Amino acid sequence: MSLKVNTNSSLPIEFQKYFWDVNFDELTFKKYPGFISERILNFGDLDGVKWLLSMTDLSFIKTLVKNSRNLNPKTKNYWQLILE
Repeated sequence: MSLKVNTNSSLPIEFQKYFWDVNFDELTFKKYPGFISERILNFGDLDGVKWLLSMTDLSFIKTLVKNSRNLNPKTKNYWQLILE
């Protein structure tokens, strides 16, 4: 499991809609990889998933999906089917 964190680890501004309940300006992928990944998997679109894959690898996402308590059941089931 590895994270490919870029030196510019701030989130793209178009992701702000997924983080309505937190201070978006303080979020960095380096600091909160699990939280950000769960939000993108739960609410994101294809561009969000592509961005997520550019920041990390499949083993990180598989482990996250397997162990997450924050993914909704339908989303978790979907990603388990896709990643197998």
